[in-house]
Amino acid sequence: MLIFTSFVQGIKNVWLNKFLIGIMFLFKLGFSLILLTSLYLMFSASFGANAKASSLLRGFDFSLLIDFVYHWRHTLSIYFLMFFLVSFLVIMVFIFFSGGFWGILRDESKRKERNSKIERFFGYCVRYFWGMFRIALLLAALYLIAFFLFLFIVAIFDSVVGEGSWFEITSWRVMVKIAVFVFLFFLVNMIGDYLRIFYISQDKEFAQNFKERFSGFVKKALRFLLTNFFKTLSLYYLLSLVLVLAILTYVGANKVMEGIPRTSLYILLVFLIQQILSLFRAFYRLVYYSSQIVLVDKLLTEEERLP
Repeated sequence: MLIFTSFVQGIKNVWLNKFLIGIMFLFKLGFSLILLTSLYLMFSASFGANAKASSLLRGFDFSLLIDFVYHWRHTLSIYFLMFFLVSFLVIMVFIFFSGGFWGILRDESKRKERNSKIERFFGYCVRYFWGMFRIALLLAALYLIAFFLFLFIVAIFDSVVGEGSWFEITSWRVMVKIAVFVFLFFLVNMIGDYLRIFYISQDKEFAQNFKERFSGFVKKALRFLLTNFFKTLSLYYLLSLVLVLAILTYVGANKVMEGIPRTSLYILLVFLIQQILSLFRAFYRLVYYSSQIVLVDKLLTEEERLP
């Protein structure tokens, strides 16, 4: 019941701050346009007149990739560098915005009624940027540890039950490996979320002295996770289950759309469905944040209650 009420309250808190959904959506839309426009210009220049490239293909023609690489063989490394630079910029901007997202949702959870949410949003972005950046670096290290731990577990698993084949998707061996990978990936994601919750929930002085008190702050967040492991993990899996169901609904809608004639109405419907999915993803990422903030507030005792 606690998990479900945290989920519901998290949705309400996000809905009361709908401007956050707009910022998240515009952030995703802006950088998607930057990447897609560049790719479109490159592809249209290399084989734009190719009939196969301009049609809706159900399979992939590798000759298109060969044409593309051959056309850009002298400058392809530059575009790869540009892609990595843009990706790095996306990550940095998202880290910057994340302080605002978490800060506003924390205020909503604490029922702190204040004016000028936009001003507070960007104020939190600046205040929490370096802390969020350091947490991102810590998470990068945790992802590497999780990856090598996954390889270690797979090696032991293969030595006990046999290797099998990764191409046998329905094989129980592959399913076990995927389950282990998903568990480790979710665990690192969840740790990152609670590190951010405990970070933004400290006072301003704590945020400014983050470097000196980083070790103690991490221990406090990890101690909370260990003492409430099943509850925090249950909420994360509930959130993920709802997201998977939404994705399956989107896939089903696409299958239904295949029976509609390729007209202007079809293009409009496809566009609307894709934008609805993008808005939902922006909304639901914030629900992840908000629900976990609510759960922390409910689980801590009065003496431990975050400010």
